[in-house]
Amino acid sequence: MRLLVRDVRQVQRLVVLEAVGRLGSFAAAAAELGMSQPAVSKQMKALENSLRTALFDRDANRSRMTRDGALLHQTVTEAFDILEARLSRLRGRADQLRVAVQPSVAESWFVPRLGDVRAAVAPTDVHLTIFDSEHELAGIDHDVSVRFGDGPAPGSCAEPLVTESVVPVASPELADNLGLTPHSPADALLTAPLLHVDHTGRSWQDWGSWFAGNGLTYSAPAGTVVYPTYGSAVPLAISGNGVLLSWRTLMGDHLRRGLLREVGPVVTRPSRGYFVQWSPALTRDAGFQRFRTWLRTTVSSQEEEDLRR
Repeated sequence: MRLLVRDVRQVQRLVVLEAVGRLGSFAAAAAELGMSQPAVSKQMKALENSLRTALFDRDANRSRMTRDGALLHQTVTEAFDILEARLSRLRGRADQLRVAVQPSVAESWFVPRLGDVRAAVAPTDVHLTIFDSEHELAGIDHDVSVRFGDGPAPGSCAEPLVTESVVPVASPELADNLGLTPHSPADALLTAPLLHVDHTGRSWQDWGSWFAGNGLTYSAPAGTVVYPTYGSAVPLAISGNGVLLSWRTLMGDHLRRGLLREVGPVVTRPSRGYFVQWSPALTRDAGFQRFRTWLRTTVSSQEEEDLRR
């Protein structure tokens, strides 16, 4: 096993490089850092020697960064910006776990159980942040996310929560009017009013892939209304405006309360589903472990109820 040993001197040299590049001269960097100009020059020469790369073009009057020097300075600046942002968030921060979830997950798993999750994770405070599509997640300050996919993003840890199992649902009144039941064949829905959700930036099943999973071909008619989020389509389904594709686990509460009814076969994709994802740095964090245990238990209980239904 190879041990990684940090060279503190190299970190110090990078601090000096950042100041030289930002301020534009050895003299200005020396003044800001409380060093002599020869000491700054010596640090930069040592950095070049360690990298075996020229970082500055030197002449009698001044030194200018080479292309490699400018690229390294940009990388160092970006790294320092990340560190500064993290330090800023840590200053005076309480013991808090920031959890990023999609609206449907928040509505189905978290909002009805906020008291339970806060009690289970205490004394760590749980703060929910909503993201709608995958591209939004990168810009959200969070510790943990519950996201749809087929595994962790690079550099993250993840474990599966729910396999992708999708079923069409409708209000009891609409289901009765259309003669649909949980045992209705998929082709019975080809002429039903279907609710469509925008899948831009989202990779879960749509009606085309659900019908394909049942051996049928489907394309949305021209002029079909597409709703911006899953959450905006759920009330329409409950009020009888159409049939919606639903995650069985996410819609479990609506199904138990009789607001919606399954009206066709389930299509399952074992390789895809919802995952809890976190930074490796959190793996041994006590608050995160309490949250992780609560989430696994809650989702497992929900799945068991779905199987009994």
